[in-house]
Amino acid sequence: MAFHRHAGPGSYTVGTMSERFDCHYCRDPLQGKKYVQKEGRHCCVKCFEKFCANTCIECKKPIGADSKELHFKNRYWHDNCFRCVKCYTSLVNEPFMLRENNKVWCSNCTATEDAPRCKGCFKPIIAGDQNVEYKKMVWHKDCFTCSQCNKVIGSGSFFPKGDDFYCVSCHEQKFAKTCAKCKNVSPSDLQRQLAFKLLTLTIRAVRS
Repeated sequence: MAFHRHAGPGSYTVGTMSERFDCHYCRDPLQGKKYVQKEGRHCCVKCFEKFCANTCIECKKPIGADSKELHFKNRYWHDNCFRCVKCYTSLVNEPFMLRENNKVWCSNCTATEDAPRCKGCFKPIIAGDQNVEYKKMVWHKDCFTCSQCNKVIGSGSFFPKGDDFYCVSCHEQKFAKTCAKCKNVSPSDLQRQLAFKLLTLTIRAVRS
């Protein structure tokens, strides 16, 4: 993932004409008037915005002679339009990512958007978050809970049952076969379940 930096806001040569010159486009005299010089041509401010000004890719308005302009790969912005599409932080002189629909993103929002989503809370798992993984699914450590008692399983042992997960105690109460006489869990059934279905996860920390 590559982030970019631009060279900073640019501007055009703007001044007041003291000599006899006409606007390159409308031919109105520029003497004593404000003018813009671009590519060796002198033009009035009105014609500059009509014929010469680049269009801001964000607000779709022309970037006037008095505005500061930012550009990247033949795309142009007003300096105050060059903001992260998510958090609206100004990205002038800051690293940025140009993504779909020509929208610019700051590095923090890019990292959050591309981060894996927790299966429990659906929020991103970002650098520094502890998480657990199971069959290509991922949870925040505190979001991986027992489907019965809602206690955090974390790195403890659990039983998967369809889309649900149970701690050992709840699984025993809900699914284990019990003795018809004493109502205790059948030792043979408990051993069979422990042998084939009991799993333990390792807690990991996401690195940036």
